[in-house]
Amino acid sequence: MSAVVAREPARGRAALAAAGESWRVSYPSGSSVLTGLVHLPAAAPPVDGWPVVTYGHMTTGGSDRSAPSTAVDGHPELRRMTQGDGFAAQLLERGIAVLQPDYAGLGSPGPHPYLIGPALATSVLDLLVAARASFDLSDRWVSTGHSEGAVAALHAAASGPPAGVSLLGCAVFAPVTRMDRTIGLSLRWPLTPPGFGVVPALVGLMISGAATVDPELAVLVDGDGLSDRARRLWPQLGERTLTELAHRSSFGGLAPGALLGARGDVVRDRLLGSLRAHDVAGLSLPVDPPLRIDAATLDEVAPCWLTRSLVRGYRAAGLRVEPHWWRTGHSGVLAPGRAPAPAAAWVARLLASNARSRCER
Repeated sequence: MSAVVAREPARGRAALAAAGESWRVSYPSGSSVLTGLVHLPAAAPPVDGWPVVTYGHMTTGGSDRSAPSTAVDGHPELRRMTQGDGFAAQLLERGIAVLQPDYAGLGSPGPHPYLIGPALATSVLDLLVAARASFDLSDRWVSTGHSEGAVAALHAAASGPPAGVSLLGCAVFAPVTRMDRTIGLSLRWPLTPPGFGVVPALVGLMISGAATVDPELAVLVDGDGLSDRARRLWPQLGERTLTELAHRSSFGGLAPGALLGARGDVVRDRLLGSLRAHDVAGLSLPVDPPLRIDAATLDEVAPCWLTRSLVRGYRAAGLRVEPHWWRTGHSGVLAPGRAPAPAAAWVARLLASNARSRCER
């Protein structure tokens, strides 16, 4: 079993007050070494180890500076880096360990495979394996995540648990789905409205991410698939955080369609094809573990009608889906007073119920 290859106490905002210990770890993943966080409860572990939750974070960018394990006060991406901390704290207070991968390309060499579900799932599952080999963790696991992290969580669940681990459920917040529709529409914008600079930044990250698994798209990115200005800005995807990329001096100063060059129609088609191929709506999820979805009625990233369609599709496939709706936007789902406490209680009940059923055998 692959273990953590390096650890150090988490610093700054990456260390959670609710944790007995917070570690920044490096762990093997294929031929790479990725980074992430391991938060352990303050209470002593049960005989079989702490039950464990993996949590995938929302989009923070595509650079090493975007890794949540490096969060400090004053960081331009602090809000998104710490958006799930309230949920994690609720879990820790209930005696549940929390693992948070940074994802490939964030704190590790190479580009970030943005919204590429299998790659995101691998970063989750490999952290779970390494942490269980290095810390006192049980085999009881729940997969969770927010936004991009919901993609990671659902793909991890669809991949199946590692050997010796039981997947007891999945809880996702504002899962993004059918981005081929929303991004397809944004590529027709003649300009980027004030306050929407994050959209062309996300489109850039999506093209870059899709190119990590599409050699033809990678050639187009290096050639005439991008506009001259987009090509000049392209290195910033690996240098800046999402907030910085959304500035008008960066990708936020372009209309989404202005990223495309002479062969932009091919780039567009391959991007939308990648988004469809990795969409969580098409996953074959296990039917036994329950799925909780906390979603926003005013979501500007994952529109509520697309989330409702996702729920209908999962139910039609035989999944036990429990949707919960919050009158807020994309990030607000995980704000205090909304999903963190009830979702953590739901997760804790799953883990406790499984522990009791084992004792009764």
